[in-house]
Amino acid sequence: MKLHQVLFLTVGLSASLFARDAIDVSGPCMINWTQGLIGCEGESARGQESFAAKRVAVVVAQRNLLEVIKGVRIDSQTTIQDGLVGSDVIKSRVNGVIRGAQVLNNTYDESKGSAKARVQLRMGQDLLKALLSDPTKLSWNEKIDALWNSFSIIPSAMASSYAYGEKKTLEKLLADMKVSKNRAGAAQIESILQGMDTKFTGMLIDVSHVNGFEKALIVRLVDKNGKELYPSGKLSKRMLQKRNTSVGYVFGHGDALRNIRVFNKPLELEVSKVYRRKHSNIVLNDDQVAAFKKLDPEIFKNAKIVLLLGK
Repeated sequence: MKLHQVLFLTVGLSASLFARDAIDVSGPCMINWTQGLIGCEGESARGQESFAAKRVAVVVAQRNLLEVIKGVRIDSQTTIQDGLVGSDVIKSRVNGVIRGAQVLNNTYDESKGSAKARVQLRMGQDLLKALLSDPTKLSWNEKIDALWNSFSIIPSAMASSYAYGEKKTLEKLLADMKVSKNRAGAAQIESILQGMDTKFTGMLIDVSHVNGFEKALIVRLVDKNGKELYPSGKLSKRMLQKRNTSVGYVFGHGDALRNIRVFNKPLELEVSKVYRRKHSNIVLNDDQVAAFKKLDPEIFKNAKIVLLLGK
């Protein structure tokens, strides 16, 4: 597929299409990663009556839609084609989604006796919902993992080791240490609390210089050892379907700051690589991981992360 930095309004695909959306074009189909929409056109043969021609045009558009989504990546290791082959449940659900795709327009040309139709589906509410329907193949862990369970390592703790979700517990511990006049422990807890940054409204990650990065429905953030930081354990299946993708995609720094997912004050990071051959797994360095851990967990619960694909 060819990636386009769209500089015009494409009629039919979405009324809210922005000027610099991330769009892949493949034949009669367009995948809008920014809006989370996939649309395809279909055309009937000539010399048919209106009703038959329009029906055929929709069927052709649906067939094109099925073909194009087969190549869409679910994550760094799995395409939708893999899901269709590996599970009868997913295959059945996806076929149902294709048949139920929204028909945006369907026009008949009397002079030719043929029709053209455009159909569209949503990545999240339509496609991902179907793909996540078989828990034996694409299960999703909705349980929030415990970040830590004790204070036994407090004497050697560093601020970057803690996450925002622990702030209230740390504040309670600080109060207890002050009551017990544990000045050294209180000072260390205060330094940890001071290092927790809660001012950011989201994450903006510049991947424009990352060789080999591939867009996917589920992009993962990992540390230098490949350990997953996001979205597993932080983003629910319901929110993933609502957002269409685990991260947003956009061109242009200004457009990114105006994106509703991150508002106007995101934590901005520039990354340099993906994890080995997992081309949709973005590696954060140690400093970036430390900054990640200090963010409000609501950012991750609501998928307030946008990838900047180009300036």
